[in-house]
Amino acid sequence: MKRETIFTSNAPTPGFYSQAVAIRLKTYTRVILAGQTGNIPDGKDEPVIEGGVGPQTTQILKNISAILQAAGGSMVDLVRVRVYLRDDTHGMPAARKESREAFAKAYEEFFAQYEMSRENRNLPARAMVWVSEVPLEFPAENTLVEIEAEAVISNP
Repeated sequence: MKRETIFTSNAPTPGFYSQAVAIRLKTYTRVILAGQTGNIPDGKDEPVIEGGVGPQTTQILKNISAILQAAGGSMVDLVRVRVYLRDDTHGMPAARKESREAFAKAYEEFFAQYEMSRENRNLPARAMVWVSEVPLEFPAENTLVEIEAEAVISNP
């Protein structure tokens, strides 16, 4: 077993954590990604993309894809994601529904380019929870979504 820290400049610069850690075994590599937010990896301030839940979800998935590529894999290697949606709806079901639908639309559209869909039954396992802040370290940012992920990449 070999443990390797993954870093790419094509995803936001990590704080006090690694973008991902790869555990390389004989036949496969397990990649555990840190929670990703909708920050744009521009090498400067790396702001959170504007436009709400949908654009942030798409940017997060782009960031995850870049990290997986740096580890030698791709989005089709994802086996599990955990989604954290900020609940600033103040108990309003319609607002929660709108956020959930914006997330689902962006998520489904992104994975469709990899021919991954509900119909094909090949999306990663997913958990989704509502949280009060995302991420807690940077409450001043308008971060609405965070996604952490895990992938298994077959070794050549």
